[in-house]
Amino acid sequence: MYFTKASYYQFRNLNSLEIKFSKKVNIFLGKNGQGKTNLLEGLYLLTQGQSFRYGDNSNLIQKNKNESVLRAQVVDGDLEFEIAAQILKSRKNFLLNKKKTTSTEIQKKFSSVIFSPESLASIKEGADLRRQLIDELLTSADQKNIQLIADFRKCLKIRNKILKNGLDGLTPENETKALLESINPLFFRLGAELSVERVRALRAVLPEINNSMQYISRTQNVDISVEYVISGENSMSFTPEMIANSIKKRGYELENAERGAGTSLVGPQKHDVIFLYNQNNSRFFCSQGQQRALILSFKMAQIVYHSKVHGTYPVLMLDDVLSELDQDKREALISFLHGINTQIFITTTDVHLSDSMKDEMRDELPAVFIVQDGNVEG
Repeated sequence: MYFTKASYYQFRNLNSLEIKFSKKVNIFLGKNGQGKTNLLEGLYLLTQGQSFRYGDNSNLIQKNKNESVLRAQVVDGDLEFEIAAQILKSRKNFLLNKKKTTSTEIQKKFSSVIFSPESLASIKEGADLRRQLIDELLTSADQKNIQLIADFRKCLKIRNKILKNGLDGLTPENETKALLESINPLFFRLGAELSVERVRALRAVLPEINNSMQYISRTQNVDISVEYVISGENSMSFTPEMIANSIKKRGYELENAERGAGTSLVGPQKHDVIFLYNQNNSRFFCSQGQQRALILSFKMAQIVYHSKVHGTYPVLMLDDVLSELDQDKREALISFLHGINTQIFITTTDVHLSDSMKDEMRDELPAVFIVQDGNVEG
């Protein structure tokens, strides 16, 4: 699939503009704070139903405005699609070929992968970023996981509300207990299913992570392994039954603690992913450059894995990633991208990047868009 054009209306600092894209490489070039990432964010939101940046809907709408609107034309094989998103402060409304749809259905139909400074920093940051990496891998590999994640999040939200209402005294104690007993079987089942899928995906993609890491590092003397941690225990060798039992057991152990905290303390939203570099926890024993190379390898592996499963590559988006990498890793990534037959979007402040990309991709020159104060030329 690829974007042919997109329009932005009152989206962050983008007032009203329309851009036509190249089928191959598109570069958004400009100084910091001009709107490059906003352009990328709009495309990602249209294909994934949500932003890759933190914040609520009000951050996506221009100040003193009531809505923002995104539209795009997408070609997938012989079919053409129009995707539209109306962003209100309270919700997002999606249209596919002018018919109402949901963010989940949008995500099932269109695939994109984002490389961002936040993803490169996920090893040294909180576990939530690492869980997000894995869930992006899940949704890229199998569309049914999109619905699974949506169902689990909905169930978690309901369960947390029950616990919060009980803590605040809005629901009597006996009623809170009854409501929890009613929802727990579904919550534990969905939590176990999501955890099982995460473990399966990590097992499947691990060889590709090692291949990519060796490619980037230009050495065979690197061994990458992964631990999926449930209640302090590595579950990579667990059977589905063992995972389900572990989550359920922990749920009963923390029953009183959850009611005292007013929130769920057990489940996939509390699990962690540990990347081991030569058997050492990369969060503590790797340099920043090694950590970035590891996550870059993970993203590259995700793309290769996606192509093996689906026979096509997702649209790739690189948000100021090349400036975060040293010269060797930058060249390795550019060489990797050159071998992928898909549409690529890059944001950068470095005008010399265009020359580098032209040299590497001289068979098809990239389209360069100059971004300044929310306006685009190119």
